[in-house]
Amino acid sequence: GSPAENFPLGLCEGDCDSDSNCQPGLVCQQRTGTETIPGCIGVPEPGEDYCRPADPTPLPTPVPTNAVTPPVTPNPTNAVTPNPTPPTSSSTLQVVFTGSGAPPTPLAECQGDCDNDAQCAGDLVCFQRSGDESVPGCTGSTTSGTDFCAVRATANTAWLKGDNGSPAENFPLGLCEGDCDSDSNCQAGLVCQQRTGDEPIPGCIGVAATGEDYCRPLETSPTTPPGPQPTYAPNTFGATFVPGDLSQPCDGGKVMLSRGMDCRLLTTAGQYVQYDNGGQSTVPMHGRADGAAVIAHPSDGGWYYTSNSENGSGNGGVGTLRFNAQGEVIGYQMDLEGTTRNCGGGKTYWDTWVTCEEDGSRGFCWEVDPVTGHTAKTNAVIVGGNYESFAYDNQDPDPDVEARFFTTEDSGNGPLVRYTPAKAAFNTGNKYDILTSDGGTHDYLVLNADGTFDWSTNESAGASSASTYFPNAEGIDVINRQLFFVSKVNKELFELDLAAKTWVVTSTVSGAFDQQPDQIQKVVGDSDFLYFCEDGGSSSDIHGRNKDGQFFTIVRGDGYGSETSGLAFSPDNKFMYFAFQGNSNIY
Repeated sequence: GSPAENFPLGLCEGDCDSDSNCQPGLVCQQRTGTETIPGCIGVPEPGEDYCRPADPTPLPTPVPTNAVTPPVTPNPTNAVTPNPTPPTSSSTLQVVFTGSGAPPTPLAECQGDCDNDAQCAGDLVCFQRSGDESVPGCTGSTTSGTDFCAVRATANTAWLKGDNGSPAENFPLGLCEGDCDSDSNCQAGLVCQQRTGDEPIPGCIGVAATGEDYCRPLETSPTTPPGPQPTYAPNTFGATFVPGDLSQPCDGGKVMLSRGMDCRLLTTAGQYVQYDNGGQSTVPMHGRADGAAVIAHPSDGGWYYTSNSENGSGNGGVGTLRFNAQGEVIGYQMDLEGTTRNCGGGKTYWDTWVTCEEDGSRGFCWEVDPVTGHTAKTNAVIVGGNYESFAYDNQDPDPDVEARFFTTEDSGNGPLVRYTPAKAAFNTGNKYDILTSDGGTHDYLVLNADGTFDWSTNESAGASSASTYFPNAEGIDVINRQLFFVSKVNKELFELDLAAKTWVVTSTVSGAFDQQPDQIQKVVGDSDFLYFCEDGGSSSDIHGRNKDGQFFTIVRGDGYGSETSGLAFSPDNKFMYFAFQGNSNIY
């Protein structure tokens, strides 16, 4: 209780000893270690107790203590342990009960019409609709206003529970529940977030219905809410620029850079690439530049920037810019042609590029080595799909596993695929055999509601998990057995601890970073930054999140109206490359 003028404590303030030490609407979160604090951000002191919003419903089961520490965002989002998964059922909307009162048996997932949660099986929740709102985890269409049982992935997932005070038993609404009309429609400690479109809801994740209003935590913290763009802070983490201080113009002001950076335009679609020695390429720059990587030259200190072309109808592929050790452009060529909509991809640990086709049900992943010119279709995926990005883990302690490879799929129910090559594939002496030899196995990510996950050989189980938790997965990266990937539709970042088999999820929405997260790139070292490309709007930029969970805009494209892509770094991390896809302007 000292100093007295600071008590009772506000939101996310400590150290409290009981609820009486907290302001109205808050409770004291008792902690013995590093437990997360719902509704709070930052790195709390181990064992200290903090005031947090009162729970509208009983607290969910804590994430196991070996779970990954949740990444933190400037909004008061928090990785909340999801409710237990209900019995498996069809993901297609079905109206199986239209009578009054309760149905004869509890309704399964994606079944309706429900009036309240008690009419749903297990821990399913009744999703109340006033119109044609999409039902999380379900597909298909049905009568406007019909309500369906569904999986509420986390306690802070945006969820419609009623409208205009009906049904009465659901009001006042709990955390991230809608549709509210005023603060009086929300439980104590919450306020009604009024929305006219798709504005983000502080403290909530998931896809909120356009124009609907939701209850969110009351902002009593002295922390200033994000403005039109993320704030910036003095550089204390080793980078040679100041993230978020967008004061350095480039290319006539088309691009605004963080202070300490400089840039130059390297390419434009359809134009010959100009070399620093005065020459130029023999072929023009490819169109719709997308995912990319930097591959080091094995001997001369230079590198290759391999860049996808998302052109369709067999006009896609991979083009490569060649740089010398000083970062000067000395070459350009097409390394892969005849493929379609090469979107994302990822590097192998033997330094080749795997490019994936986002081609409906016809896409595959191809290996490209810009050093030798080798190309081959891989076994990373075995059926055609709308594939996006690729990553690897070669630190598995299992002596029978040399490495595993992961691929995301950009569709509503596209599973995250894990490919394990046969052990013999690593023993041929030819690195190109690893992804092309027969005998490997494929399994699919299944997230469990208790914060753990499994790998299933059942593709349908993986598709169901994707539909429920991470529709339209895009960028993926693995570092030190931590797997990061994003769901662009939900605007969420997932982090999996491959050793502990636990997972957490946080929102990526922060200030200017309000569009869909796309490709990601983790740079480890003193900076320990996770970088994001952005898709889904005319103001797509490059953003970063530091190890303390703060988001910053690194590059802003004032003169562009297309998605950012192709984020990659030179081997010494002194050069950053990125593209505005519309006209393949690579900087």
